[in-house]
Amino acid sequence: IDYFNNQIIVDLVEQQHKGIISILDEACLSVGKVTDTVCLDSMDTKLAQHPHYTSRKHSPTDKTMDFQKHFRIRHYAGDVTYSVEGFLDKNKDLLFQDFKRLMYNSSNPVLKEMWPDGQLSITEVTKRPQTAATLFKNSIVALVDKLACKVSGLFFFINLLIWLGRRTGSLMLVFSINLSLKKS
Repeated sequence: IDYFNNQIIVDLVEQQHKGIISILDEACLSVGKVTDTVCLDSMDTKLAQHPHYTSRKHSPTDKTMDFQKHFRIRHYAGDVTYSVEGFLDKNKDLLFQDFKRLMYNSSNPVLKEMWPDGQLSITEVTKRPQTAATLFKNSIVALVDKLACKVSGLFFFINLLIWLGRRTGSLMLVFSINLSLKKS
């Protein structure tokens, strides 16, 4: 496998205002009828010039991808095709703040620890909630920061993510690998 610098893939996924996560978050937080197809159209427009991104719109003769359904990222280990079906629903944080407060105020210490957002005041929780992709990215950054001081732990974590990413083809796991490598 020819390895190249992952920074270009990290930017493709996480770059502010231009990356896949930003585009996905923007679509989730938009008012009105926004669909997975609209999100893919937005990615196609914003990422059209990126050398590691393509979709059927940009490669109309590529019959391995469906129109308005698939996009592909060229990773160092090969091309991975993703389906946008369900992207927006999966990215929305559907847990209501009242539920989070209820869990945080539980007498069970495990439940309380699992829902730290429940301690926020009512004025803080009326803001737009973070999406699943943003929460995931933030938790990976925090985890990588904690593991960074333990080199062997970081390499174990990266190898585990690589193994999981290859088994599941998950965009989030591939993003985690790239972010982990970026931080190391």
